Amino acid sequence: MIVRRGLRPVRQFSDLLSTRGAADLTPVTSDALPSELTPIVQAVNQLLERLRRTLEAERSFAANAAHELRTPVAAALAQTQRLIAETDDLATGQRATNIEAALKRLNRLSEKLLQLARAEGGRLKIETAIDVRPVLQMIVADLGAGGRDITLEIPTNPVLSDIDPDAFAILSRNLIENALKHGADKTPVRVTLTGDGLFRVINDGPPVPTESLKKLAARFERGQAISSGSGLGLAIAKAIADGVQGPLAFHSPAVGQTGGFEAVFQLPETHDV
Repeated sequence: MIVRRGLRPVRQFSDLLSTRGAADLTPVTSDALPSELTPIVQAVNQLLERLRRTLEAERSFAANAAHELRTPVAAALAQTQRLIAETDDLATGQRATNIEAALKRLNRLSEKLLQLARAEGGRLKIETAIDVRPVLQMIVADLGAGGRDITLEIPTNPVLSDIDPDAFAILSRNLIENALKHGADKTPVRVTLTGDGLFRVINDGPPVPTESLKKLAARFERGQAISSGSGLGLAIAKAIADGVQGPLAFHSPAVGQTGGFEAVFQLPETHDV
């Protein structure tokens, strides 16, 4: 009994570490531990600090590299488009068109890398809850302007959440873009948001194999589909969901269907007013 009571702070310290989220690298406290174990806590905190610096350096490099790519890529794209407009040679025009397509893919990739750095960089929540409906309406209107059919169902009352509005915009855009790219062309993508903060994006199409479904949130994973995507969209959405501690699940076939794909995200701390 004495030994068990004496080791209770050690067990509590172990539970504290084991229940931490993967993104939580803040220092741990040693107030309840015996002084003999203080050096262990200090060593753990030093390790956490080194990990935090390493991750921040990687994210900063990815964000800076993607940002610096945008200007030269945009300039090269503009020159290529000017060449296409001015040349009369069919072979040269075709080569310039291929270059234009490659530069557009590179531009989209740099944008996704910036989003990924944002998603993994923390600061994904705000102090005061906001109504996320206007953010979702803006994203749907923007993506729908490209000619694809998107149906949106939202409640009449505000849906409040402490998720950062930019983070929610990135998450919802990537989920909807993924549904548009991989869904059936003649079937609208369905986007719904319920009063309790359940966000769903559903498309139609052949079901995704189980093994592919498990890997879809990995970086540069495109499943079995052939598309111009970067393979980062679902990874970005998953990083944001993990950062705000909101569950994100993928289903295929979609719930209640024989085919299709469904992404379901539960917004954190949502309330009806």
